Amino acid sequence: MSALTLIAILIALAIFGWAIWFVIELIRYVSSGEYEIDKRLREISQ
Repeated sequence: MSALTLIAILIALAIFGWAIWFVIELIRYVSSGEYEIDKRLREISQ
């Protein structure tokens, strides 16, 4: 395996890991009710 392939795999794994973390955090944020509070605060401030 060449160094370029290894670097590409590591970058792909980092991006994939970040994407999984992002989806989990987004689900947690919406399900916790914070999204509804933030939406109401945005409506009040406009």
